[in-house]
Amino acid sequence: MVVLDGALCGPTIIGHWKLVIGHLLRRIRGSVRELSGLRCCFPGRVGRIDEATMRQVALIVSLTLVLSACASYSKPDVVRGVPDRATGSAQAPQASPGAGGTGSSARVLKRKVAIARFTNETRYGAGLFADPNYDRIGKQASDVLVNDLTKSGKFIVLERTDLEKLKAESALMGLTPEEFRKNLVGVDALILGSVVEFGRKDAGEVSLFTRTRKQLAHARVTIRLVDPRTGHVFFSETGAGEAEIETQTVLGLGDRAVFDSTLNDKALSAAVASLMDKVLGTLSDKPWTSGILSVEGTTVLIAGGQRQGLKVGDRLKIMVPGKVFKSPQTGFNIQTPPTHVGDLEIVSFFGDSETTEGSICRLVRGETPTPDHIVQY
Repeated sequence: MVVLDGALCGPTIIGHWKLVIGHLLRRIRGSVRELSGLRCCFPGRVGRIDEATMRQVALIVSLTLVLSACASYSKPDVVRGVPDRATGSAQAPQASPGAGGTGSSARVLKRKVAIARFTNETRYGAGLFADPNYDRIGKQASDVLVNDLTKSGKFIVLERTDLEKLKAESALMGLTPEEFRKNLVGVDALILGSVVEFGRKDAGEVSLFTRTRKQLAHARVTIRLVDPRTGHVFFSETGAGEAEIETQTVLGLGDRAVFDSTLNDKALSAAVASLMDKVLGTLSDKPWTSGILSVEGTTVLIAGGQRQGLKVGDRLKIMVPGKVFKSPQTGFNIQTPPTHVGDLEIVSFFGDSETTEGSICRLVRGETPTPDHIVQY
């Protein structure tokens, strides 16, 4: 079905075209009768025009009108994520069923993430007069990822790429560099990414009566999650996206296809969006951890609350952190498993945002915790 100026050029309105053609034929037959009355006065060329000839002329005119009305069409933009041909995820653990994926019904508590870097590693956009200090495509990919992470409601997203601008603003507010550094919050994972493929192509097809043009944009991005405590890359994945638009003309009639620059943006957004479920599934495999704010008898206040996904009645584990040893093999610190020493139950919440809220809990089992203990869900 083809859409043109709000009308439909398809089988649903063939009846309307028949009415139009019939009306034209009646008008032409009336003209033929008038011409027949003039034959006595003009016995030459007019006399040779008969009704059969006029019917053929009417049919040609009618078909021309129909083809003109349906001479061009433009399919709606097609935007999709595509399966990536590279494996790219050798280090990525498989998400457990129900633990990951934005489409999962399982409850996921928010993790703190930040984008440390996102760069354009392709030649697209590079030119003689391009500013080498301004990576437009990399900045766009970073902003798209921040937007998707924030809108998902599954993450606490902290700023890192424009940290210098925040530092300058804090100086205007009277904070010293040391105070600004102390106010920064650590994250569960740093995200580093690159645009590794980015481009577009035009494909055309010419037949006897039609001319078709298809514009296709393609993007491929790769990201990795890094543990900021050790620098260990614990997840790496690649995502790809495409966007296309197709136009067609018939008998050379209709609007010509023009360059659509928005296809590049749509392909890049689709590539970034294709990674969201995998990132969420990977981070969901890690236990949600918080700290103890204060202890008064059997009442325990912890950081984190309802806006991070907790609910009244949830049971939390009180854990004693394991000991830390340095591995002589890898050079990394190895922490022994924590010990489960008690349980808390959430009674209520306090605070007015996801970064300043907390939970009021009661001790239901085990020893009274201290600020040195950690809390896990």
